[in-house]
Amino acid sequence: MFTTPPTGMLAGTLLFLGCISGCVGCHSSSKIKLGPVSDACEVLTPSEISAVLGMPIDAGKHAINNSPIMCGWTRTGASDDPEVILNFQRPDYFEKEREPHPRITMTPAPGIGDDAYYITSELGTSLFIKRGNSVIGFTIRDKSIPSADLMAKERALGLKAAERI
Repeated sequence: MFTTPPTGMLAGTLLFLGCISGCVGCHSSSKIKLGPVSDACEVLTPSEISAVLGMPIDAGKHAINNSPIMCGWTRTGASDDPEVILNFQRPDYFEKEREPHPRITMTPAPGIGDDAYYITSELGTSLFIKRGNSVIGFTIRDKSIPSADLMAKERALGLKAAERI
C-alpha cells in the first residue's frame, strides 16, 4: 500500500471516499482498450503520464490489494509514493463534491467526458470526470507545479482517461 504524506491527504481522502465498493478480483493488462474499463490501472498508460509530466513513469500498481478500483503510478526509480493516483468513484459522490465546501474551490472542466470539474485546496488539485455511469477522480501529486499548470496537465490526462471510462 502507498504511504500518503500530509500534503496528499485531501486527494487521498477524496479518492478513497468515493471508491466503488464490492469490487473483487484484480486484473491488469498492459494493453489499453478504448471504451469502458473497470481496472483503474488500465485508464492511463505510463507513457501517457510520462509525456505529460516529463519524467519516466513505472507501470501502475493497485493501491488496495485485490481491488482494481484504485491505481498509482510512480516515477521510475523512486519510492512507492505515486506521482499520479486514480480511482473509480460512485456517481452520487461526483454530484456531492460539487457542493460548496469551506477552503475548497470547484472549477468546471468543460470538454472532458460528459462532465468534469477540478477540486482545489491548500493540499492540491484533483480532477473528477463523469462519462455515462462511470466516474473517476485523479490527482497529480506535485505541489511544486503552479495550480494553472497542474490543471492543464490533469486536463491532458483527463482527455485520455475519458475515452476509456
